[in-house]
Order: sequence, then C-alpha cells, then structure tokens
Amino acid sequence: MEGALLGGKLAAEVIVDKALNQPTRPLKPIQPEVVAKAASHEPKPPPLVKGDGAIAFGGGAVLSEAGFAALREVDSAQFEGETPADISEPEPEPVAA
Repeated sequence: MEGALLGGKLAAEVIVDKALNQPTRPLKPIQPEVVAKAASHEPKPPPLVKGDGAIAFGGGAVLSEAGFAALREVDSAQFEGETPADISEPEPEPVAA
C-alpha cells in the first residue's frame, strides 16, 4: 500500500513540475548492493497461503464449475437466497483409475 501511495505522490510531483515548466527531479541511481541482492534472490513460497490459484494471491479469477462447488462448500453464505435452479450442479471431476 505504501508503494502505491509513494508512486502516486511521485507522479503528482512530476505533473506539477511539468505544468509549472520546472525541471523534474533526476532519476536516482540504483545502488549496486540492491542489484547484487536481487541477482541472488531465491523466491520462497508465501506463508499461510492455501492453494495456488489467483484468489489465494488476491487476484480475480473466472471460476470453473469445480471452483463454484468449492466456494459453495467454503462460503455458502454467498449463495443464500438463490434457488437451486439458479445454481448449476458441478460436473463430477474425473477420477484416475
């Protein structure tokens, strides 16, 4: 969140500087230790995140029938007031023999 605020603030400063015909601030050089640390970075799985879908990571997703079934199971309150005709039954998942 702080990064989004900072980005907006910096963008606003550039817009104001250009509107007032003032020079914009120069770009800051990237410090060598930051580049070195980024080059040696090894990603780790995020803690406490269940699943690997877009919803687990805060993004949107188009749910499949299986996804709707899982959502009904986990958060049935979202489906209160809907009639069974409004909710299609999921097709069974194929089972490996």
